[in-house]
Amino acid sequence: MTYAVRLTVAHVLRHAPAQTAQGRDAALVDIAQDLLLRHLTDTEVLSHVAFKGGTALRKLYAGADGRFSTDLDFAVNGVGDDPGTVTELLVETIDGAVVGPFRFGVSERRGRYSVTYDSDLGAVTYLKSQLDIGPPPWLAPEPRPWVPLPVHGNYGGPLPSLDLVCLEENLAEKIARLNRRTPARDVYDLVWVAERYARRPGNLVEWPLVRRLAVLKCWVDTYGLAASGSVWKQAEDPRPFDPDHWLRKRRRGDFDDEDIGLLANPAPDLDDLADAMRSAYSFLAELDPDERHIVEGGGAARPDVLRLLAALPGGRLGLGTCW
Repeated sequence: MTYAVRLTVAHVLRHAPAQTAQGRDAALVDIAQDLLLRHLTDTEVLSHVAFKGGTALRKLYAGADGRFSTDLDFAVNGVGDDPGTVTELLVETIDGAVVGPFRFGVSERRGRYSVTYDSDLGAVTYLKSQLDIGPPPWLAPEPRPWVPLPVHGNYGGPLPSLDLVCLEENLAEKIARLNRRTPARDVYDLVWVAERYARRPGNLVEWPLVRRLAVLKCWVDTYGLAASGSVWKQAEDPRPFDPDHWLRKRRRGDFDDEDIGLLANPAPDLDDLADAMRSAYSFLAELDPDERHIVEGGGAARPDVLRLLAALPGGRLGLGTCW
């Protein structure tokens, strides 16, 4: 499908999180990703994956209220789908694509791919987008529309709904990563969601499900999981989930990166951000008996992990599916 994309440098500058070179880069990447995701939908490549991560949160939940995000994270849709094959398809479709004023490429380093951008509106100098396609989500993906932004009016047509890893699972993956390290981006996203969807009856987020998924994902990060055609590998430097450790008082020096200042305006105070996360996610210490058994049982708890996975909503990982 052809679209009459009408974008100018002024549109980019109005969209930027800050009037700096890095802010201009963030705006260029954000706009380019919008058009690329529409292109990948039109070519039916995105039918193989579900969108997740910080970029998905910004585009489909937060809009202008969220931070800018650069990486493109996906999960293959189906249990048994091969992430490597889908990655090859995405790379082949993205590399050399031209959409509106943007030209896309893909670079590779040590088996990891990054999307590169060139544009008539200016070169992207400071930022890049890692492209990651992981194993399937445990809960069924769900379609979700974009949060409208003023710049979308210059795209020459609508942005289609995207299949999305459900919010609870997206949050649980961030919690699991924060069990090993402290990226500022994940802390920011967790705090934003907690403040937007406070823990009260009838809201969008099922917070007990977030905790259940986080406990299971931390266990899988430590011990691994497999299904026919799908593998959830052990994470680098895994550690068993310990609520007291997760909810420890973190400070600026604990953060792995501070580039959140390039992507959010105003830039958050990292000490305040850590305190807000610790308060909002105190419920992670409220383990139910099944979750406590998983945490305390270590590798020997695998049969119970498989049982709890099979009992998740939708039953995508039924008993006998995984080992």
